[in-house]
Amino acid sequence: MKRVLFATLAILIIMAAAVSLAGVIETKHNFTSVTYSPNAFFYGTRQVCVFCHTTHNGDQSIGALWNHENNPPLYQTYNSSTIDMTISQPHDGSLVCLTCHDGTIAVNSLNNLPGPEGAGNYGTPGGSGLDAGGKLTSSSHAYVGTDLTDDHPVGVTYDASKDPTGFVSKTGNGQLYPDKLLDDGLYVECSSCHNPHDDTYTNFLIESNENSNLCTRCHTK
Repeated sequence: MKRVLFATLAILIIMAAAVSLAGVIETKHNFTSVTYSPNAFFYGTRQVCVFCHTTHNGDQSIGALWNHENNPPLYQTYNSSTIDMTISQPHDGSLVCLTCHDGTIAVNSLNNLPGPEGAGNYGTPGGSGLDAGGKLTSSSHAYVGTDLTDDHPVGVTYDASKDPTGFVSKTGNGQLYPDKLLDDGLYVECSSCHNPHDDTYTNFLIESNENSNLCTRCHTK
């Protein structure tokens, strides 16, 4: 029975990985492809996942099996007299995105480089969205920078009691909105609205924002 359970678990893990990979391949996060990521790609490697993940010796301080160099918090955060929730430096749900999108670290600045055997040698950067060192340029549509004052706030400790007429109250159930959108069940981060593995709804949104439906998961206005 134990062997059957372990075999079933292994199959489910492989299937989940395959679905995630299939979702990434046909998006701009496939940095091995000139076709899908014409403005930011790398010659020579065919390992799609390696730009974020490694199977061994991943950086557990920021995310499971994380393979990318990351910054300490160094961002100018959103500020407004109309927001009463606490805003701090971004947490992991944003840092995993900002490690590339803030333009200070090369997209190919990895902890473990792709192995050459059967995978192609590690490539050099190409495309108009990257500079010669592999960093996103400020002219790239994907560039966010370190000044987050003009973007939707992240690093927010979600507390609807600070503005009960403007925000949906938490339920205490991580399977329900707005709780399911929050990083660690607490914070509004990039991951609250974006899924880097799936571009079904464009801009890597986690669900459709038709009629502002995604916005109103948290906002009541």
